[in-house]
This record gives sequence, structure tokens and C-alpha cells, in this order.
Amino acid sequence: MGMHLFDFFRSKKARKESEEQKSLSEKDLRWNRFIEEICVDGDLSSLSEKQRKAVLCFWYDSEMQNGGFSQYQDSYPDTDPNELKEALATVGNEEIVRNYCNALEEGEQDDWVETDAEYGSFSPSLGDLLHEYVEKNKDEILEN
Repeated sequence: MGMHLFDFFRSKKARKESEEQKSLSEKDLRWNRFIEEICVDGDLSSLSEKQRKAVLCFWYDSEMQNGGFSQYQDSYPDTDPNELKEALATVGNEEIVRNYCNALEEGEQDDWVETDAEYGSFSPSLGDLLHEYVEKNKDEILEN
């Protein structure tokens, strides 16, 4: 009889783990949809305000992670700095906004070494905060 009770708890635990993996994978699927359907296109004009902010932050974070601020500027030279600053304030936090402003104003003096290094040390990162923002606003960001 004791064995049956153990089996019951073991199967209950397995079900719970399975449900957690399922919900995690749904979140991951939404994140992938966000990247594939909204970020890759590159056309901001057709996006809602929340989508725009998320995409601007995604582009910024991707370039900052891959090559730093100078790569971001090379890849997205036409981005309105005020719009990005507002997006970073909405999706990110004060630290990230301050770092961006420092990169704009003073970063060139040391080839963005200091601001790029600081960006990489933020916790939570902009990527983490963006995941939260997309998830929190999933109905609007992933509308269709």
C-alpha cells in the first residue's frame, strides 16, 4: 500500500513538472513569435506604440550585446534618439537610460569602452526586462 502512495506523489510531481515545461515553452514560443513576426521586418511605421518600444529595445539590446554602441549606431543610424530613450525608460530602467545618454553624449571619447562594459553588467539586463515587457503586453504586442 505504501508503494501506491509513493507512485501517486511521483506521478503528481511528474504532471506538475510537465505543466511547468508546457507553460515555459508557450512563453518561449511567444518570444520567438515576437522576434520573427515583429522585430525582423524592420518597418516601425506599421507597429503600435507598445510594439515599437519593444522592437526599438530589442534592436538596441541585440546590437549592444553583439558589438556595442558603435555597432548599434552603424546598424540603426536613423533611429530617433528621443524615441529610443523613451522606449528604454518604458521597457528598461533608469540605469539603462543613463547609460544610453552617456553613450550618446560622451561615449565617443573612449570608443564606448566604458558605456559598453557597464551595459553588459546590468542586472536585470535590458533583455530580461524586454522579455517581461513582451510577456506583460503579449495581447497587444502579439495581436493577430
